[in-house]
Amino acid sequence: MSFENVVSLIKKGITDAHVVVNDMTGTRDHLDIMIVSDSFKGKMLREQHQMVMDLLKESLKAEIHAVQLKTMDYATAEKRGINVNHKES
Repeated sequence: MSFENVVSLIKKGITDAHVVVNDMTGTRDHLDIMIVSDSFKGKMLREQHQMVMDLLKESLKAEIHAVQLKTMDYATAEKRGINVNHKES
């Protein structure tokens, strides 16, 4: 699966998401994915990850072998020095 398709799947379900996908092994089926979204505000980490995994579950059956997730809201990303382009609505 192309990284663009992964980004598209996530953004389809989490519309304000900033998504970065990296290949952990060179095989394009072990992915490190960082998602920044205000949809994660007030949710526990497990809930945040479940939101993403629900979007990727069909791809996980066939095209993606392993996923490492990093999820956070925009305020947390800013505190951590992660530069994302985000405009408040």
